[in-house]
Amino acid sequence: MNQTHITEFFDLIADGGLEQNDILAMSAEVLKAANDAESYLANDKESAYQAHFAIPLWEWVLIEQLEDGLLFRANKADALYAQIEEAFGDGELELTSAALKDLSNADALCLIQKELDPAYTLVNFSKPLNDEMQVLLMRSNKLDRFLALCKTLELAAAPSCIN
Repeated sequence: MNQTHITEFFDLIADGGLEQNDILAMSAEVLKAANDAESYLANDKESAYQAHFAIPLWEWVLIEQLEDGLLFRANKADALYAQIEEAFGDGELELTSAALKDLSNADALCLIQKELDPAYTLVNFSKPLNDEMQVLLMRSNKLDRFLALCKTLELAAAPSCIN
């Protein structure tokens, strides 16, 4: 793992929504956790990381960097979609959360994907820790590069809905 890969990872997800200085700081934080996990945890007394999560500390730190609008988590698809709606802003999406309530999560994710097509692909990302679903949005035209980069970094990532 190197800073170039982590920086590109954040660049792809942020899609121009973050300043380069912020992306570099985020990637430096991930690398710090990867290079010396014990020291990192000793200096971060408030970390909620626990070894039984079965993901390495650096991945945990990476996921923390994605919170606040880049990563979406929920147990039910309607709650997940409500977060996505909020990230897009009022009136930007036509599908409503109520339309997903009676569907299985799998069926609802496919309906959400149809709403986001063709611009975005909904991607299952990493190992959900406390919720059933943990997804992010990736520009569809950047999906192949993103998935290849995740493979290089040994991060689990796959489209949420296979049509």
